[in-house]
Amino acid sequence: MTRYAVRVHPGELHFNAAHFITFDRRCENIHGHNFRVCLEAEGDNTVDDLVIDFVRLNRLAAGICTELHDGVLVPTRSHEVEVVERDDMIEIASYGKRFVLDRRSCILLPIPNTTAEMLAKHISDRLIQELDREGGHDGLRMLEVAVEEADRQWGICRREVGND
Repeated sequence: MTRYAVRVHPGELHFNAAHFITFDRRCENIHGHNFRVCLEAEGDNTVDDLVIDFVRLNRLAAGICTELHDGVLVPTRSHEVEVVERDDMIEIASYGKRFVLDRRSCILLPIPNTTAEMLAKHISDRLIQELDREGGHDGLRMLEVAVEEADRQWGICRREVGND
């Protein structure tokens, strides 16, 4: 069986953001990273003999990275983090820590934790939404999104497309 895939390495696919994660019954301090994103898409070749157009994939992924750029990434589906919006402020509480931030500084994400793995899942969800919004993803069978949080440390979400 012959399989085809395309891979897009970091270039335009990056974002700078602050985050914190919860693990081991504790909450980290807010800190920042220069995140990089790598994509791989596998599937059947289209009538044009390609899995997916590189330009389209890169453009959509770069737009999603822009959504995540220059803010504090806040998980809104966590059992360990309480997020409350008050006027133009966001109050975040977890394991005895409390952060109060201007709403304009926060990027609220529908994920349980802002780990590299969950950021990769969020980016893959958004990428599938954008591909569908633009007419679908043809023969795409698998999408892998990897997010590099620190040098050579990647969180990866690999998923079958259309089977979630």
